[in-house]
Amino acid sequence: MPELPEVETIKNILAPLVVNQTIKKVKVLRKTTVIGDVNNFENTLKNKTFLSISRIGKFLIFHLDDEIVLVTHLRMEGKYYDFLENEDDCKYARVIFYLSNGHKICYDDSRCFGIMILSNEKEYKNLKEIKKLGPEPFNINDVSSILKEVKNKRTPIKSALLDQSIIAGLGNIYVDETLYASKIHPLTPVNLINKNEWEEIIKNASKILNIAIEMGGSTIRSYHPGKDIDGNFQTRIKIYGKQGEICPICQSTFRFIKVGGRGTTFCPKCQIKCGKPINIGLTGKIASGKSTVLSIFKKEGYSTISSDEIVSSLYKNEDISNKIEKILKIKFPNKLVDKDILRNHFSINPQDKKKLERFIHPLVKREIEKFLKEEKSPIKIVEVPLLFESKMDALFDTIIITDIKEEKQKELLLARNPKTATLLQEINSSNKIDENKNKATYIVNNNGNKKDLEKQVKEIINKLRLCLD
Repeated sequence: MPELPEVETIKNILAPLVVNQTIKKVKVLRKTTVIGDVNNFENTLKNKTFLSISRIGKFLIFHLDDEIVLVTHLRMEGKYYDFLENEDDCKYARVIFYLSNGHKICYDDSRCFGIMILSNEKEYKNLKEIKKLGPEPFNINDVSSILKEVKNKRTPIKSALLDQSIIAGLGNIYVDETLYASKIHPLTPVNLINKNEWEEIIKNASKILNIAIEMGGSTIRSYHPGKDIDGNFQTRIKIYGKQGEICPICQSTFRFIKVGGRGTTFCPKCQIKCGKPINIGLTGKIASGKSTVLSIFKKEGYSTISSDEIVSSLYKNEDISNKIEKILKIKFPNKLVDKDILRNHFSINPQDKKKLERFIHPLVKREIEKFLKEEKSPIKIVEVPLLFESKMDALFDTIIITDIKEEKQKELLLARNPKTATLLQEINSSNKIDENKNKATYIVNNNGNKKDLEKQVKEIINKLRLCLD
C-alpha cells in the first residue's frame, strides 16, 4: 500500500498535470469506487477546474472551484495515469477524468479497494474517514496526548503505529524502519512505551518520512509513483523486507514474524521484546543442554514445554501411529509408535525423515500455539530442537540457542546411550543450528560445567525480568 511519502510524491507529480485544468467530463467505470451517488459525482465535477492538491495522512485531496473537494484514498493498488484523450485506457481504469488540455487522468485500481468521496471546503475535514485521523509525525511536538491515548492499550507498538487514528501516514514499510531506528521490538505492548521512547519514535518517523519524500517514496512490488517513474527510497531501506540479512549494527540476522497479520522484520538483539508475555523458543543440537535450560526456567516458576514431550504424546495416539505406518510403510508391533523402530528405519532410509516431519510438525505447531495462547505465565519457553527446519521460529519473539563443542557433545551422547550416539550425531549434522545462530537473542554456551550453565541461564532470566514491566 502506498504510504505517506508515496502519496506525497503522487500529489507532487499530479499537481502540474491537473492544476488549472478543467474537467470536460467524468466517466465512472466501477461504481463502488465512488462513495455516494455516481450520477451526482459525474455531474458535479463536470466543468469544474482543479485549483490545488493537498494531502492528509494517506488521503489525496483535490480542491476545485465552487469550493468542491474530491477526497481520495489509493488503498492497496490505486494509481493515477496521465494519457492523451485518444490513447487507450489503462488496464484497470475505474474512473476517468477528461481534461480541457486534451489529456485524461485514469484512476487505475486492480484490487478495487480505493475510494473517492465528493465533499466541499467547509465539510471535508469532518468526513468520518478524515476526522478519525491522528496527527502526522511532523506535527507532533508533544507526545503527552499519545501517552494518554494508549495508556490502557496492550496492543503491540507495531499495530498501534499502523493505527491511523493514533498517528497518520505510517504504513508497514515505515513502521518497520522507525522501530528499528528506535531500537524497539514490534511486539512490545504500546502502553509500556515511555515518553522518551515515544519522542524517539516521532523523531525517527519524521526523519525517515522526510528522506523518503525527498527520494520519491519506495518502489516496492507493484507500487510506482507515476507512469514509468520509480521511487528511490528502497535503496535506503534498513530493515523492511530484509529478513535473513545481517544487521549492520550488531551482526545478528534479521528475523521475520507476523504482527497483527502484517509481515514484520526486526533485529533480535537491537530490538529486545519488553512486556508480558515473553514467548521464548529454545533450540540447540542434541545433548547441548536444552533440557537443563528448560528445567532452570521451570524452577524459576515459568511455564515450559518440550516439543519432544508433545511428540511423545502424539506417538501414543493410535490414529497417528497408523498414519505414520502408512507414510513410512513400516509396522509397529504394538500399534503405537516405537522410537527404536523409527531410528533404525531412518538409519537405512534417511530421506524418510522429511516425510515424517512434514506430517508431525504441523501437529506439534498446533499444540505449541495452544500452549502460548492459554498459559498465563509472563515468560513462556518452548524447547523445539528443529525450530528453524520446522519454521516455528516465527512463533517466538525471543530465541535462545544452546551451543556446545563437538567433542563435549560426543562425550555426553556416549554417556547417555553408546548404542544411539553415532546415529544421533548424524542427525545433528543435518540440523540448521549453526547457520541460524545469528537469529538468537541469547546464546548459552555449554562447554563448561553445570554450574556455569546455570549461571548463564539465570543471567538471561534476570534480563528478561527487567523487560517484563
